[in-house]
Amino acid sequence: MSSGSADLTHTVVLKAGNAFLVSRPDGDMPLDGDHALGVYRNDGRFLLGRELRVAGARPRLLVVSAPTGARSVHELTNPDLELDGGRTLPLQTLQIRVDRAWLDDATLEERIHVHLYGREPVELALELALAADFRPMLTLRGLADTPAPAVTIAAADGGVRLSARGGDGVVRSTTVTSDPAPDEREDGLLRFNLDLRPGEARDIVVTFRLDEGATAPSRPPRSSPGPTQVRSDDELFNRVLDRSLLDLRMLRSALDGQAYYAAGIPWFATLFGRDSLITAMQMVAWVPEMAEQTLRVLASRLGRRVDPVHEEEPGKVIHELRTGELAALDATPLTRYYGTVDATPLFLCLLAEHAQWSGSLELFHELREAVEGTLGWIDRYGDHDGDGLLDYRASRPDGLRNQGWRDSEDGVLDEHGEPLEPPIALIEPQAYAARGKRDIARLFAHAGEEDRARALAAEAAALERGIERFWLPDRRFFSLALDGDGRASGALASNQGHALWAAAVSPKRAQAVRNALMGEDLFSGWGIRTLGRHERGFNPVGYHLGTVWPHDNALCAAGLRHYGHDEDFVTIFEALLEAASHADDYRLPELFAGFSRTEFETPVPYPVACRPQAWAAGAIPYLLTSGLGLHASGLEQTLRIRRPFLPRWVNRVEVKELCVGAARVDLLFERAGSRVALTDAHVEGELDVVLEVAS
Repeated sequence: MSSGSADLTHTVVLKAGNAFLVSRPDGDMPLDGDHALGVYRNDGRFLLGRELRVAGARPRLLVVSAPTGARSVHELTNPDLELDGGRTLPLQTLQIRVDRAWLDDATLEERIHVHLYGREPVELALELALAADFRPMLTLRGLADTPAPAVTIAAADGGVRLSARGGDGVVRSTTVTSDPAPDEREDGLLRFNLDLRPGEARDIVVTFRLDEGATAPSRPPRSSPGPTQVRSDDELFNRVLDRSLLDLRMLRSALDGQAYYAAGIPWFATLFGRDSLITAMQMVAWVPEMAEQTLRVLASRLGRRVDPVHEEEPGKVIHELRTGELAALDATPLTRYYGTVDATPLFLCLLAEHAQWSGSLELFHELREAVEGTLGWIDRYGDHDGDGLLDYRASRPDGLRNQGWRDSEDGVLDEHGEPLEPPIALIEPQAYAARGKRDIARLFAHAGEEDRARALAAEAAALERGIERFWLPDRRFFSLALDGDGRASGALASNQGHALWAAAVSPKRAQAVRNALMGEDLFSGWGIRTLGRHERGFNPVGYHLGTVWPHDNALCAAGLRHYGHDEDFVTIFEALLEAASHADDYRLPELFAGFSRTEFETPVPYPVACRPQAWAAGAIPYLLTSGLGLHASGLEQTLRIRRPFLPRWVNRVEVKELCVGAARVDLLFERAGSRVALTDAHVEGELDVVLEVAS
């Protein structure tokens, strides 16, 4: 998914609604060059560059803090400065603080505070240089070819206005004003002449206003109760968990007044069917309202017709939705693209999981048309060659070659390192479909439709039997995928772990999958690699060719827990926590390199990984849900707690305001020797808490 030439390893991200900013740690964004930094709104870049200079020099960074994701503080100071008259202002004589915050999703404000700590007065110029390109994100990624618009820079009251008319005829602008007004303006340069006495400070408040023609502001999602509260006795764990929850709050976006998790910043700050569904699944125990609203957003955009250009088919869940100029022009199929094989069964999985946490069939009944549509797509359109397996084949040369979560051009390959030829049947969509049908069958049973429930359960069992076609008896693990001729790839890959998450294989096969996942070829010490290190196509910094993805690991770990492999589960959990401890702000990125832990003392970054990225941020909360053994059966007013198991250095976890149906429950888990026990439970409402200790 990721692209671009900028190294995003050390950047600061701020987001509000459907707008976001990506800057260097010092707050600057280069005025030119091939980079992804800037200020964005509705999938377009409204500000390319912003550079601060004091007496012609770039300030030096001391520290940066961005605790909430909507505000950042950049503490800077001066280098040695040559002033007029031959004077020199020594290093670190000035405090220069940039305090930046989103006021709403169209207004960014920064307060530039300059304090003189020297003993002599100084006169110096503070300059703010600005540049804009108004390019769509897909153009920046090289996935759409659009001419660069002519950018106009004009004076505005108290500042400047940068604007351009897009190919869709809409004028987009960024108006930058300041209080006090600049002393001088020259194209995109604002200059402030500062005359400071010893100990004196000056503040300049700069406001960036983003406008997009007559476009109405996005309707905010309806408010919902706060998330479940969790605290442990381990500070590292708390910091990693807090960062994950803050990132998810930052990535919360809206369409039609309904919330969803945008996939990741900067490349994918929009609705992605697969990513948004998996993240909502990871967080359903924490914020069940996000699952509900995500399902509504996707149901309203379910495929309605056969459209090869956009890979749309009736009942199919959308893969990617873009807004802005390219969407208005329909300049590329990727602005409304349905090329994904796994989002549709994942829709059913999430809907069923939401029903159990909410304790209600209301959403199931409300989205009944979407349920029938998605089931119909699985049965009628998802199998291109009639062999009973979900598969994919791009309908156009410019469509995605691979349409599972490993969707890079070379992400699905054989034991010789060669890409598989379509139609390609991946293992994990079969497992998702089996779980989806099995779980939705239970909802039909609760709704009194026993015949339909039995039929769907039988179809789920048939899908599980079909997964056996992926088994490689010589290698003792499941194949990643079958090609168009039905030939199984012999490459060792992590995808088979998702079949454990879906509970779609026998315990005997699950043991073999466990051996494959936790062996030295796949397990790096920091997590499970996407591809075994001795495979022909292995590359530790290849996007899907041997890197470590936190969301992939979380699903594999939860699957291992389901089959009783608790020690392996906690090994993965601890590895990801330790990886996060080495990351800036304790933030797990979209992915990191697959080098062994014995090669490097810290995880090796993947330079253009999204930070933050939704399903990476959801990995730690989901692992905690799985580790505590929380299984909601809200339709039976029951919360089952199965074999609590935690990282070895976490001895106490307190959970408050966990919602199951209309009930709320507080839980306390404490370590007793080698075991973790539920030591207290307080319930408000009708709910049975059942402790299950056997595997």
